Amino acid sequence: MPPVTEPATSGRNQGGETWFQLTVSIPGARKPETRFVKRTLTICAVAALVMGASIPTSALPGSPQVAFAEAGAASNASARTADPQALVASAAISAPAARDGFSITDPPPPPPPPEPIAVPQFTVAYSNVTGKLAVWPASGGVNDGFGYRGSEFHGGIDIMAGYGQPIVAASPGVVSAVSQDGGWGQYVQIDHGGGVTTLYSHMITGSQLVSAGQAVEAGQMIGSVGDTGYVTVAHLHFEVWVNGSKTDPAPWLP
Repeated sequence: MPPVTEPATSGRNQGGETWFQLTVSIPGARKPETRFVKRTLTICAVAALVMGASIPTSALPGSPQVAFAEAGAASNASARTADPQALVASAAISAPAARDGFSITDPPPPPPPPEPIAVPQFTVAYSNVTGKLAVWPASGGVNDGFGYRGSEFHGGIDIMAGYGQPIVAASPGVVSAVSQDGGWGQYVQIDHGGGVTTLYSHMITGSQLVSAGQAVEAGQMIGSVGDTGYVTVAHLHFEVWVNGSKTDPAPWLP
C-alpha cells in the first residue's frame, strides 16, 4: 500500500524557536521507522530556520545597503577620473574679504632736534675792583674758578662747603629770585643795587630761608649747601653779575 502523509503541524517552543512536524504513515511499516522520518524532517526544518536568521539581509542581492554601496563606489570612481586642474581652480576661488572700516595713517614726523645752545663769551669785568662784597657766602676752599674748563664756560666759583652747611648773603640787598633750575638746582639771587647781583646755587631743595622781595643783611643765612642741579658732589656755586653780565667773583670777595 502507498504511504499516507498526515497534515503537517508547527509551533514555537519557550525559547522562541519554530518547530514543524510531518507525519507519514506507511501501512505495514514498523513503528520505529516512522520515528526516524519524523526526526529527520524536524532537523531539516530547524537548519533552515538557523540559516535564515544568520545571513544578514544586506548580503542579499537587491537590498538597499548593497545599492547604496554600489552608488558610493561609482561616485568615488567618477571623482578619481575628474580633471584635477578643475578641482584646484574651484578651491582657489574665494569670496572677497570685506573691509572693516579701519584706515592706516602715517605716524606724525618726529619733532626737530633742539638747536644747540650757544655758549656766551663773557669777559672779566672790574678785575681791579675789590672789597665790594662784605663776606664770603660759605666756608670752604675754592675747587673750581671762573672761566673756561675745556670747551665749557664756568660762570662762577665752586666753594667746597660740606652738605648742609649754611649759605649767607655776601652783602646787604633784596632777594630778587628763589627758584629751581636744571643746571643750578635750587638757587637764590640777591640784588645789591648799582647793577650788582649775586647768585647762590645747588642748595638743598626746600632749605631756602628767604623769599623774593625780602631784604637781607650781610651774613644772614639764606639756605643750606646741597647737591641739586648739575653737580657731582655737594658744594656752593657762587656767581657775581654786573649789569647783566657774569664776572669773576674772586675780586669781589673780601
